[in-house]
Parts: sequence; C-alpha cells; structure tokens
Amino acid sequence: MKHIVYAIGREFGSGGREIGQKLAAELGIQCYDSRLIEQASKDGGIDTDVLRQVEEKRASGMAYASYYAYSPDTRGYGMPMNDTLFNLQTEVIFKLATKESCVIIGRCADDVLSDMKEAVSVFVFADLDARIKRIMERYKVDEKLAKGMIKKYDKQRRNYYNYYTDKEWGKRNSYDMCLSSSRLGIDQCVKILKAMAEE
Repeated sequence: MKHIVYAIGREFGSGGREIGQKLAAELGIQCYDSRLIEQASKDGGIDTDVLRQVEEKRASGMAYASYYAYSPDTRGYGMPMNDTLFNLQTEVIFKLATKESCVIIGRCADDVLSDMKEAVSVFVFADLDARIKRIMERYKVDEKLAKGMIKKYDKQRRNYYNYYTDKEWGKRNSYDMCLSSSRLGIDQCVKILKAMAEE
C-alpha cells in the first residue's frame, strides 16, 4: 500500500469514528483522534485537561483562556486557548501525515492536509433516526437527550470547522467523498475506503 492519509469528518452519532478505527485496523495503520490532544499537550507544554476543555470548539470572547497563562512558551502569547490548541494540533497532524499512512478523525484535518496529494478527505453522515438510535445505545440515554446531544455537538463541530477553515462543515464540496453510514452500513463504508487504499 502506498502512503495514504484519511481525514474523516463526521456528524455526531454517524459512526464516523468507528469507521475510522475499523479502517485503520484493516489497513494496519494508526487512527488518531483524542491522542492528538496528548501530543499537542506534550509539544506545547500545556496540561491535557486544559486542552480538552476547548477541544473542537472555536474561540469565544466569553471564555477567553490565554495560552500564556499555562505555558512559558511564547508561540501562543495573547491567543485564546482554542486557537493555540488548533495551531498545535495542526502541527501534529501535518507531522504525522507526512511521515506515515494513518487515519485522522476530525480536527479540520481535511483542510490542514488539503495540499497533500496523499490525503483523502471523507465526511460521514447518517439519517437522524439512525443517529438517535446509535446515541441512545452508546450513551444509555433516552430519545430526547439523544436529540439534544446531536444538536449540541453538530453545532459545536460546525462552528469549529467553519471558523478555522474557508469551507462549510458537512457540505459535499468541502470533501473528496461523502458516505451515508445509515444507508451503506459501517462495514461497507470501511470496505469502500479500504478499496481506495488498495487501488
């Protein structure tokens, strides 16, 4: 298999993370998601818990935490913690994608790697009913709470993506490929993406 990097964006409850994890396992490569936070923490000298509070959230004047308050490193001086995390994660994503084949979940990776010919951007979506069912099963919540979670996290991801890129989250022209996990199924989505790597 040649060098290939999958950047997977996803609706909350669509199974995008599971698809990425299964794809990585099938191809024998790494899948990076929350581990990016750990590497960004290490590179920036900032506590992981501090970074997790602003993960995949755009900067807000209502909650302005300065990088300078948590680290003597001056790369993020005067910047909101959200922006600092985005910059640190961007560096990590680019380094990983340059040195190895891998799957990267979220974090605007498709935009970060838009100039990399080995990178394939994918967006995973699903019917609302399927997403509600998945969230109810995964988090053991009722339908009302599942709907609320979907609305909250989709909005959070949309705001984050639209803020840090020049594209629109979830719009087909922002990605190389869009897959409906509710129509195709998780395993078929994995097969399609695996076939791309093998070709």
